[in-house]
Amino acid sequence: MTKTAKTPRMKAPDRRRQLLEAAIDCFAEYGYRGTTTARLSKAARVSEPVLYRHFASKHDLFVALLDRVGREVRREWRKAILPLSSPMDQLRVLLRLNPATTDPRTKLLYQVIFSAQAERNEPAIQIALKQHYEQYARFLTNIIKRAQRAGHVRADVSASGLAWQLVHAAIGFAMIKPLEIPGHATPAFVEQAIGLLMEQLAGPGPKG
Repeated sequence: MTKTAKTPRMKAPDRRRQLLEAAIDCFAEYGYRGTTTARLSKAARVSEPVLYRHFASKHDLFVALLDRVGREVRREWRKAILPLSSPMDQLRVLLRLNPATTDPRTKLLYQVIFSAQAERNEPAIQIALKQHYEQYARFLTNIIKRAQRAGHVRADVSASGLAWQLVHAAIGFAMIKPLEIPGHATPAFVEQAIGLLMEQLAGPGPKG
């Protein structure tokens, strides 16, 4: 009688990635509050002890997922702006790359992120969300500072303040888009909104 070959055990980094990937669909289906470790382990096709070997709790897994998504988004942003020398062109490209709407995989997660913001009794989640958005704002702030030094962006407002305005606009758009309001998210509407934001960054033109 021949013995069945054992499936090689997945290495820890690969297992963590697999658990995080499975968690996206699970959180999207059940929401942050409705997701349990039992559901997470079932979605990943592992036992709960295996899940706990890599993440101490649902909270820890969600925080790790936020961190991973943020790093992936910033890596894609760097790749997208690398060929562009003009900071204004870089900003225009980034405005089209809202991770909550352009990536089919992560836009599901962002629906969970937005609902998780209401979990005021979960301080660890609140801190993770704060850091998540702050990293985006810092990335944009650095580009805006370069644009200010080049004289392309208004200097009467702090670069950080302008960066947060862009973050606010992106979040607002991403929260309303799933409602599928007619005319809200058409390509023409998006380009018009981007044009208005770029005008805001440039500031008022010279007085006649």
